[in-house]
Amino acid sequence: MYRLEQSEPISTESGVLYRATADEFPELRGLAVQTIRLRPGAIREPHIHPNAAQVDQGIQGLARVGVIHPGGRPEIVELGPGDLTFIPQGALHWIENAGQEELRFTLILSHERPQTIELSQMLAGVPEDVLARSLKLPRDLISALPRDPVIMAG
Repeated sequence: MYRLEQSEPISTESGVLYRATADEFPELRGLAVQTIRLRPGAIREPHIHPNAAQVDQGIQGLARVGVIHPGGRPEIVELGPGDLTFIPQGALHWIENAGQEELRFTLILSHERPQTIELSQMLAGVPEDVLARSLKLPRDLISALPRDPVIMAG
């Protein structure tokens, strides 16, 4: 047995994320489990899992889940308690608390050690002049982007 929500969380003022991988719970083979709690208005930063697909299940509250599917097709859906959504491996996705109460979600990933790359990490890894020219934005705007992972905000 593994007490997921008694494990060491990733915590910010916007929410908390608990993770169980094969490192914490060796019985996990081919999957990992996470729970997330977000305060009203908070978001789970857009991110990708290069080595895992994901199934989300709403437990409490109202969520808005966004996915940029392979090929660039965006999809944004609202989920409540008991609802499920699927995130393809490598797809950019995020979760937003769209309700007035705490949002609780369970996430199942298809790898026992899922990799995560946050959008803020992707942007921080690209030279500022390349981002400015690619996005046709002023360099000072690019310089204001976060250099460290955000993970949860709001």
